[in-house]
Amino acid sequence: MKIHLIPFILCLAFSFCEAQNHSISGTIKDFSGQKPIAGVSVEFLRLRKQIMNGADTYVRTSIAETTTDSAGFYTYSLKNDDYIVEVSMLGYVRKNKFIALKKDTEINFELSEKINQLDDVEVRTKKAEGNVKDIDMGTIKLNIQGLKKLPVVFGESDIIRALTLQPGVTTVGEGAGGFNVRGGRVDQNLVLIDDAPLFNTSHLLGFFTSINAEAIQSATLVKGGISARFGGRLSSLLNMTTKMGSTDRTKRNLSVGPISSNGLIQGSLAKGKITYMLAGRAAYPNWAISAFPQRFKNSKADFQDVNVALQYRLNKTHSLSFTGYQSFDRFKFPEDTSYFWQNQTATVQLSGVVSPKFSYFIKGIHSKYSFGVNGLGTGLEYQFKSLVQHREIKTELLYNPKENHKIEAGGSMIFYTLNPGKLTPTSSESAVNSLQLPTENGREGAAFISHEWTVSKRITLQSGLRYSQFWNLGARNVLQYQANQPKTVETVRDTVKYGSGETIATYGGFEPRVSLKVELSDNQSIKLSYNRTRQYINLISNTTAISPVDFWKLSDSYIPGQVSDQFAAGYYRNFSNNTVETYIEGFYKTMDNLVEYKNGATLLLNSHLETELLKGVGKSYGVEFSVNKTKGRFTGQLSYTWSRSLIAVETPYAIERVNQGNYYPSLYDKPHNVALSGQYFLGGGWSFSTNFVYQTGRPVTYPDGQYTYNNTLAFNYATRNADRLPDFHRLDISFSRDNRRTKDQKVYSILNFSLYNVYARKNPYSIFFKQSSGYSQAYRLAVLGTIVPSVTLTFFW
Repeated sequence: MKIHLIPFILCLAFSFCEAQNHSISGTIKDFSGQKPIAGVSVEFLRLRKQIMNGADTYVRTSIAETTTDSAGFYTYSLKNDDYIVEVSMLGYVRKNKFIALKKDTEINFELSEKINQLDDVEVRTKKAEGNVKDIDMGTIKLNIQGLKKLPVVFGESDIIRALTLQPGVTTVGEGAGGFNVRGGRVDQNLVLIDDAPLFNTSHLLGFFTSINAEAIQSATLVKGGISARFGGRLSSLLNMTTKMGSTDRTKRNLSVGPISSNGLIQGSLAKGKITYMLAGRAAYPNWAISAFPQRFKNSKADFQDVNVALQYRLNKTHSLSFTGYQSFDRFKFPEDTSYFWQNQTATVQLSGVVSPKFSYFIKGIHSKYSFGVNGLGTGLEYQFKSLVQHREIKTELLYNPKENHKIEAGGSMIFYTLNPGKLTPTSSESAVNSLQLPTENGREGAAFISHEWTVSKRITLQSGLRYSQFWNLGARNVLQYQANQPKTVETVRDTVKYGSGETIATYGGFEPRVSLKVELSDNQSIKLSYNRTRQYINLISNTTAISPVDFWKLSDSYIPGQVSDQFAAGYYRNFSNNTVETYIEGFYKTMDNLVEYKNGATLLLNSHLETELLKGVGKSYGVEFSVNKTKGRFTGQLSYTWSRSLIAVETPYAIERVNQGNYYPSLYDKPHNVALSGQYFLGGGWSFSTNFVYQTGRPVTYPDGQYTYNNTLAFNYATRNADRLPDFHRLDISFSRDNRRTKDQKVYSILNFSLYNVYARKNPYSIFFKQSSGYSQAYRLAVLGTIVPSVTLTFFW
């Protein structure tokens, strides 16, 4: 797609408006952790005297509104007058202050976490009117505290499962790892925890999310309108931030479930200058596995993870923080094979407010994901290992020259190290030979600038420009193939050797972003957005869902960087004093340079992997609809998505074409998705919650014929993804009890009883065919084909 940069550059230019007398500015922090809070609504109101029924009455009139940036900073210029500055944010107590503005004034706020009184029912995912007034579109902000009351499998609060109840978010099947957004692949989601990327988001092969929800302060999924600050993935951004410590008192909680438990402690040292948070989680599912059918009884599984956060307040305007995360999984099938994988992240951040208009962040980021397989069979003892390592330095600058302008700029440099695979025999009697694929190295640099301009009370324009560049680096040998021939082992003609640090291939380009919000009235608006994104790292997998032996690969001479362009438009409308939020969004996305696979491709430990890969193009489009009731004794959401996700393979060689070169459904093409969730407060601390999910069955490839060869029955597969599994649907319910009697009660507990898959539907994960007595027989595999009860008790003190 040809992009003209002039409109985007013009959008970034300053637009001057009528000068105001004095500015009001300040920083908003979390009271407990002293961590800046981004996205806080800051409203400026006037008190005006009116005569009503013969009496003097003061009426509050809103005259302006802004939000804090990622440093928790806000600024606005107003004429000399008396004002009320009111701040509000999801999960925090609303605060306001009076000011007689006569000079430039700084007003700082510290917000305390909100605990609703038992007779004051309100469940929210963002501030009132945000659905209409925020420029963000395609954005989902989870209420982390509310996850404890949702019906969940095995009693564990799960961020990703909560996201799959939202429009445009699906998975390929029950118990599958990862998630798909608007027709994108699992590896096309940028999943960040404190700006460090996660390369695997699953525990227990997909039954749990790898992140402990108890350790997370906020989680936001962006499906469209992604800020220019972020790049490196095509489809979405899941941005999670870790809880910090507590300065007012030490806080603890412990949660015990049927197959896992977790705990958390928050506190401070050195009179509040140092705060800390430590959270841990462990699973013990083996007792449950022992109840499985005989063929699974020898399986074993467990996982552990830990989150830590430290923050040191250097002074009132500067702080230094460290957050870290570590997880470890083990899984053993009844056969003689065991698997293990682990995530590790760390982020060091220096942040500061230099002046009322200028602040900055400097971050050092580390992330590593590794996995392995142990062969335990007699004569086949071995260990296979693979890893991906991401190291990054990142800076962000925030500048607010005027009350209606916000500018963000910065850059980053990422250093990749990938080990595609190393196979080592672990016994002298093993028949396995040693094999190690060469290490891959890469470097990705990026710079961005973003400008948000409040044109008027009703119109806001956000534009950004990002430029990224990727270098694939030696030392490594690269095979050369004969021209005008498919790449195969037989068509190799030469080998080119590249030295350490020498550039093998490079890709890059501009990534423009623009969003526009136009308010039609106080309770309705329309929004438009366009995003171009690029991706230089790929998950190599030809399985339906993420498996323990999938591995990552950098773009190289034969795998160019992926590119996506997405257009979106939406209409947003609130009803009943913002207690009912509705929206409808449409999107159209194109994707180029996708990695597809030849039929029967061999991927693991392949030294000439490019001979098994094909270049694909994709397109996805759809409409998302949501109705969300946010207040009252009954709250809930109904979401519906109609969408398509299609892929075609681009190759000049007929032998490599898939489905004759025509578009065919991707593995995650599910045209109809319905999710209904609700919560009813029964009184006495009790609440009832339910989820119902319906999805079109995912595409699969069934044999379209069979033949006999050497007295052996064989199946013929002519077309890919031409069939579908039966439709998926499931009902879950839960009852929970919060025993708090006052909003400031410090010692309390929450009890949750859940029934997952209430009517025990055997939703098929796959249907496969096997030979039986000379005939073909179809078999259905259901991961959770029965009702799953669970009880979880969480203590707070």
